[in-house]
Amino acid sequence: MKHLLQTIEEDQILKVCIALLIGAILGLEREYKRKAAGMRTMTLICLSSTIFTILSAELGYPNSSDRVASNILTGVGFIGAGVIFKNDFTIDGITTAASIWIAAALGMAIGMSQYVLAIGGLAGALIVLILMEFTEKSIAEINDKRYYTIYFHEDKFPQVDVEHILNTFGLKFKRMQTVRKEDLIEVNYTVRGKRSKMERLDEFLLQNKHISQFQVQLNPL
Repeated sequence: MKHLLQTIEEDQILKVCIALLIGAILGLEREYKRKAAGMRTMTLICLSSTIFTILSAELGYPNSSDRVASNILTGVGFIGAGVIFKNDFTIDGITTAASIWIAAALGMAIGMSQYVLAIGGLAGALIVLILMEFTEKSIAEINDKRYYTIYFHEDKFPQVDVEHILNTFGLKFKRMQTVRKEDLIEVNYTVRGKRSKMERLDEFLLQNKHISQFQVQLNPL
């Protein structure tokens, strides 16, 4: 009996160590990019998911071994929602929220002694987070998306002239909203096209004396 308990404890310690390692590796990528949930957060999520899964298997044995583990997804959902930020026209943090989700899944796999599955899942997650980012950047060079807020005086620079400029640069655009503040006009556009063309547009807007100011929100990767 004593030998059996010692074996169980050693197995649990092994799971904790693997969870710490896998969580840290996954979190390192988010930490490098200075995201809201970094290395410590991902490690703790992976570790806690492993411990909850172990406890669930023991507390619910033999009929309901999933009664604790099934609630992990609910808790992880709340944490994931906390790292998603909505700006005026963009939403950031979805990839980090998905990373939290996969960290919990890897922790559960470790808790169930599915080490090969956990390592394979970690490899897949890193491929998505690192290698696919280069693919996204390549696509963005060809077809980028930005949100422009342009301020101008209508008597000096009518709105139709702004849209003529966008057409001149060969960019596709959609007017989101127009706000009039006394004699100042604020227009919001969703703009798509080659990144090089958008950079030339930025330079043109900076040099145009009729544009009071403009703001650009990048489409987050």
